[in-house]
Amino acid sequence: MKELLLVAAPPDGEHPPGALATEYGPAGEARARRVVVHWEGWDAPPGEISLAARLREELTAIRAEHMAWAHDMGRMRVEGREVQHWLACGESLSLWWCSLLYERHPKMTPGLYAVYKLRALERLMDAEGFTALRLYGGDSALRRTLADFCRASGRRFAQSRDAAPEAKAAGLLRRFYAAAPAPLRALARYAHWWWTVRRKLMPVAASLPPTRTPAATIATYFPNVDMQAAKEGRFRSRYWESLHNALGDAARREGGHFVRWLFVRFPAPGLDLAQCLELRNRFRQEGRDGASFHYLEEFLRHRDLWASLWRHARLCVASLRLERSVQPTFCFSGSRLNFWEYLGGFWAESFRGWRGLERCLQQRALQRYAACAGKQRWTLFPLENCPWERMLTQAVHQAGNGPVYGAQHSSLRPTDFRYFDDKRTFAGQLATFQPDTILGNGSSACDQWLAAHLPAERLAAAEALRYLYLADKTPSPAHSAPPHGKRLLAVTSFFADETQAHLELLARALRAGLLDGWEVRVKPHPYLPVRDRLHALLGSRADAIFVEEGPIADCLQPGVVVWASNSTTAVLEAALKGLPVMAMLPLGDFDLCPLQDVADLPRTGTLDHVAAALNTATPLNLSADYLCLDSALPRWKKLLGLEP
Repeated sequence: MKELLLVAAPPDGEHPPGALATEYGPAGEARARRVVVHWEGWDAPPGEISLAARLREELTAIRAEHMAWAHDMGRMRVEGREVQHWLACGESLSLWWCSLLYERHPKMTPGLYAVYKLRALERLMDAEGFTALRLYGGDSALRRTLADFCRASGRRFAQSRDAAPEAKAAGLLRRFYAAAPAPLRALARYAHWWWTVRRKLMPVAASLPPTRTPAATIATYFPNVDMQAAKEGRFRSRYWESLHNALGDAARREGGHFVRWLFVRFPAPGLDLAQCLELRNRFRQEGRDGASFHYLEEFLRHRDLWASLWRHARLCVASLRLERSVQPTFCFSGSRLNFWEYLGGFWAESFRGWRGLERCLQQRALQRYAACAGKQRWTLFPLENCPWERMLTQAVHQAGNGPVYGAQHSSLRPTDFRYFDDKRTFAGQLATFQPDTILGNGSSACDQWLAAHLPAERLAAAEALRYLYLADKTPSPAHSAPPHGKRLLAVTSFFADETQAHLELLARALRAGLLDGWEVRVKPHPYLPVRDRLHALLGSRADAIFVEEGPIADCLQPGVVVWASNSTTAVLEAALKGLPVMAMLPLGDFDLCPLQDVADLPRTGTLDHVAAALNTATPLNLSADYLCLDSALPRWKKLLGLEP
């Protein structure tokens, strides 16, 4: 018998996992050969396996299985009808394609990380011929899932330690909300939305302000804008940056603005909705940067509210009717590991909860906007493959309003699962919710999409608007370097868990002597100070570390080695400026490093990793077209017809 021991909790001394590698009988014969696999962490003793590291190797293959599952689930037949048709409930675009389960966003469906690790575990057991699984620790969800998996696959299952206690919600109100049925939660959120948003954004007239030439639409998040420009009455979205200048030049040549701005509301620190409306109204009054400015919610009439509530009620009934049939199919093709335990709650939230009702409202609003706007030169949005983007695309296509372009605005990470759709969704009826052209901001994104089988005819490159500040940038003149010439800049994250893991490894490296002879500086995120954390980890030794407070650009000097937390985009800027870089591996979550597709990037999760990275760190050999950084925007101007 070949047994896999999955360690999902630290050893308690009574059963140290490393000592259980082989089990012997009374006569000294070997009864079982065991391999130890660690559920958490990158550190694994010799001969044992880190499941996080194993997943990193198999991520692309599992992602492809996940993409196929998301498509196949929508096309699965139940009682003679496809799931997508059951969940259409009066609309041409089924809510399945707008669900949390189809979206596949790791932050919106946090159970995904456990699902991917479980699938990596199953693939390991299949490949190595394991016939038994013993779980050490773990919570009740993991225990039930693995027990069911072993029954389905004909393997023995045993538990070596009681399950970990379940975490409880922080407060009474939160526990009550979590325990309430999904439709009740949806109605509570609807009431809150109506009071805080709807009553402040009443419906617009049936027609939009006229334009002298054919109009175009840009849908974008608001209020992520240049606030200094906003004080002067100018609208400058951080998503579109210098494209505003090209649009303004074209408007002057044509004798008037032709771009209609459709705002998707997104909370911003320090700005409430009333202040955002003041900004929007000033942009309207100035009239210097667009033909019209509207929030999406302004296209909801009273009858649209009632229609959305009725559709949501139908979805509640349909999803309940389907639930028993779909539950056994929550496993990837060829897998016997059912992940309903981890993602089943998102089925309820997607169709019976607030997310379902919210998307019913968004779909009605987008359909009315398409009817009011009429024929457009083009419709453009910042591509993140969110549900509202699919609804917008489908509404524009259904109305015959012209082509739709989705533009990548940030870096593309392999773990941004929502960016990767099964190629079958670009054909037939499903193609109506896919953009006519997807715009990648450089070879990195375009190569990843092509490798994931996105149809080449749907893909084009355009300048990286968000990163054009890097065009023609070189490292700033050096500050006076220390005599030894070794300088390390640790750039920490906006996320507290990433920052803590990074600083803990930094402290261990200092104590182990790996940084002897180095000048160490830390550049924290502006919203997450690190001085107290450093003192807690290093005591008086923290005084020897200089904490940078200025802009990150001022810290990226020649001769500096940049060590970045997992998700910070500072690693991309440093690499493009020709500096040696190294980046943290994730801790208990998916890898969100912007440069994870670069094979030569040194990654750190252990002291051995840090030692190797410090000894080998050199500037990365990024291709010249890794990002398109032509500030003249020739690709954008050609695509949008903005050339003189």
